[in-house]
Parts: sequence; structure tokens; C-alpha cells
Amino acid sequence: MVLILTLTIQSLATMVLLVPPVMAPVLSAQLGVPAGYIGFYIAVAYLSAMLSSLSAGAMLTIVGPIRLSALCILSSAIGLTLFVMVPSVVTLALAGIFIGLGYGPVTPCSSQILIKNTPMHRLSLIFSIKQTGVPLGGVLAAIIMPSLQDMVGWRSALGVVCVMLLICAVVSLFTPRSWEPDASGVRKSFREEFLGALRTIYRIPVLRTLAICSFCFSICQLTLMTYAITFLHEEVGMSMVLAGVFLSVSQAAGVIGRILWGYLADHFFSTWSMLMVLAVGMLLSAVGVFYIDANASDWWVIIIFAVFGATAIGWNGVYLAEVAKRAPEGKSGSITGGTLAVTYLGVVLGPPAIGLVSQAAGGFGYGFLSLLLPTIASIILLGRTRKHFQRR
Repeated sequence: MVLILTLTIQSLATMVLLVPPVMAPVLSAQLGVPAGYIGFYIAVAYLSAMLSSLSAGAMLTIVGPIRLSALCILSSAIGLTLFVMVPSVVTLALAGIFIGLGYGPVTPCSSQILIKNTPMHRLSLIFSIKQTGVPLGGVLAAIIMPSLQDMVGWRSALGVVCVMLLICAVVSLFTPRSWEPDASGVRKSFREEFLGALRTIYRIPVLRTLAICSFCFSICQLTLMTYAITFLHEEVGMSMVLAGVFLSVSQAAGVIGRILWGYLADHFFSTWSMLMVLAVGMLLSAVGVFYIDANASDWWVIIIFAVFGATAIGWNGVYLAEVAKRAPEGKSGSITGGTLAVTYLGVVLGPPAIGLVSQAAGGFGYGFLSLLLPTIASIILLGRTRKHFQRR
């Protein structure tokens, strides 16, 4: 039940975050802006998420992970409701702020809940299963929203999402308090908590490497989630529904990948080996997307997006489990929040940068090709820090 709760909250938090990118062609027409501008919504949302994840450690000591998760879902509902009531570029940015503030602490909350209720020898697998909430949320957004929008209109479709969020927030408040870790009794200021977490991450080489790699990987992940439908619809010539199906393939592959990589990391391979394989997979997938055109077969597109999803969306569980293992005792929530701040910085900078590269180069294919830079950087970094991962 603990896993179901954290998985559900993660799925809905991700779904609401990805609704605007999935509906980018329709929303951009309603707002009178280019579809590429949706990348700036992602930047605003993840900038807010970065700030709220940094303060997650302090908030967890005050509120507790379950009640904080409910507040996060409620924040997302408020943001989306604002945009539905008064649709404009300004309210889309405000929605990004509220949704980002709600998204940031969700993973630190779940990490603190799961680290108490999970045996250490199953940690990578359980964290990976919980993190399937991210691609599951993407699948829900990619499959449900285009069809729902066609049936009832984009405003009513967003209203349905708001209702789902409110129901989840209320239900989570009635879960047993025994699922939460015992209060530490020590309440630090926000500044003390997140500066302490950042110092710890910088001091421990493995945590530092994980944080930087997550920065690179998050650029790949959000580029896929943000621009795939726009690329397939506007440049390859697919319908929005078909483009949504291909994006959902990548999300589904991400679900399978997260569970598979977590199992392999627990039983057969080291975290370092898994992260290296995933980085190479992202690099090859980015090149594959560049070569997709109107003449590409559906099966070729499916293979490319499946590999892209399994790697670019599948890395998080292995990464977060290793962060929890390496964090000092009792600090898994704050350390996770600190590393996620670096992760979200990649998301803040990545999609707008990829959008600008795409506009300057004349197509989103070139934007995907530019992902060679962060993937090669992460491969080099992992190669130079392998010895640190072998130490415990």
C-alpha cells in the first residue's frame, strides 16, 4: 500500500506537469504563440520545482512526507485551475510556478517514506517501481489528453485533471501515520537544511557525480517529453493522436526500463555499469530521432522511441536508490532534494536551450541531435569516477 500511494502521487504529479507540452499544438494556437514556447513553461515549472526540492528537507521535518505530498498535489491543482479559468501566457506561467512548487518535494517525500518501509536488498527495485510513476504520468497525459480534448474540448479536459488531483490529495490525508518515519525532533531553517545538503553532495564524490549526471540525463528526458509530439506532428506530418501514441510508447518503455534497470542493479550489475549503459542508449536514440522523417516506417519509429524512453526515462530509479544508499543516515529526504535541485536545473536550462537550437537550426531534429553534448559529457564523467562507485 505504501508503494501504491507513492506511485499514484508521482504519476499524477507528472501527468499534470506534462499536460501543457502534450497539448502544445492546441494551447499554442489558443494563446497565439509558437509551440516551441511551451519549453519556457517547462523551464518555469522546473525552476519552481528546483527551489521547492531544495527546501523539501526542512518542510519534511515540519509537515511530514504524507501531508506534504497532499499539499504538493493541491498546489498543482490550484495552478492548473488558474490557467483553465483565465487562459493566457501569464496564467500559463503561474500554472508552471504552482505545478513546479508541487512537483519538487514529491520525490523527497516518497524517498523518506520508502527508505523506512523497504528492505535494503530491494531498494533499487522498489525505488524504480515507484519512479515508474513518471513515465506512467507521461503515458496518461499522452494517451488520455489528446482524445479527451477531441471529445470535450481542451478546457474541460484540463478540468477533469483538476478533479483527479483534488481526489488524490484528500485520499492521501487518510493514510496511516505509521507509514511515515519518526520525527527527528530537530527543525532546521530552510537555509541550514538545503545548504547542508548541498555541502554533503559536493563532499561525497559519488553523490556529486550522480547529481551532475542527473543534470545531463534530465535534459534528454525532458527534451523527449516536451518536443516529441511537436516534432512528429509539425515536422514529420503525423496526426496529434498518432504522435501521442508514439510518445506513449516511449513512456511505456520507460516504465518497463525503470523496473528492469532497478532489478538488474540490485542483482547483477553495479549502479555505475547501469548508468553508463543508459547514457550510451540515450546518445544512440537521439541520433535515431534525428533521422526520422515522413518516409520512416512506423516500426522504426517505435523502436527508436522505445529505446529512447527506456533509457532517457528509465534512469531515475537506479539514480535515486543510489542517492538514498549514499546519503547519511536520516538525511535521505534532504540529500535527495539537493540532488534533485541539480536534476531540475537541467530541466530548467535544457528545454528552452533545445527549443532555441531547433529554431535556429530549422527543426526539432537538430534539437534532438544536440543531445549528444550532455550524453557524451555524462559518459566522460562516469568513466573518470568509476573507482568512487566501487567504494562503500
